[in-house]
Amino acid sequence: MKKVTDFLKPNILIVFGALLFLYYLNWLQYQNAALALGIIAVVLSAYYLAIGILGVIIGDKFSASTKKIFDIISVSLFAAFMFTYFLLMTINRAQNMGPTAWTINILSMIASLALVVVYILAKISGRDIMLRFSYLFAAIFALALLLNILFDGNGNAVVLGNINILLVAIYVLFTFYLFDSLARNDASPAPKQVEEKSEEKKEESAPEEAPAEENN
Repeated sequence: MKKVTDFLKPNILIVFGALLFLYYLNWLQYQNAALALGIIAVVLSAYYLAIGILGVIIGDKFSASTKKIFDIISVSLFAAFMFTYFLLMTINRAQNMGPTAWTINILSMIASLALVVVYILAKISGRDIMLRFSYLFAAIFALALLLNILFDGNGNAVVLGNINILLVAIYVLFTFYLFDSLARNDASPAPKQVEEKSEEKKEESAPEEAPAEENN
């Protein structure tokens, strides 16, 4: 399992972008809302592929601020895309949706927007309270994705044989990337802690003053 995660971490956006592209490519033959979602998804998949390939080529040469910007853009774009998806699907299926479908779609839209806002604030501010909120809304967003796998557009439970495996893989990869990006931010020390540690090192490395000679 560790070998799988070690492989996914540097290549996760490449795999995610490729699966996203293949899944939504057929949507380009549809019309109206489905066509619009297909175009947006294909453009997003091209972005994830480009960022993923660039990350593999450059590697650790990315600065911390650059990685943070890429994390913000990557997470926010997909969450905003899912909000658009849930909104359009709700509009198109409103007449046939049951109470369960309404509950799941409303939860999914709220979770998508909340994740965008809280994640950006957590990454920019670096505060522990915002990071905890981002973990909370990331978990809610992951739950919303899971519910959309387990229930169809009308709110009926999906039979095991009818579960879309490719869509499951896309959601799992994004969830893995989402929590990994939060973990990277959580592991980085706060600026005050860095300053305190540097001051302690300076004090330890400073030569001790020789005691003054006593007068005989």
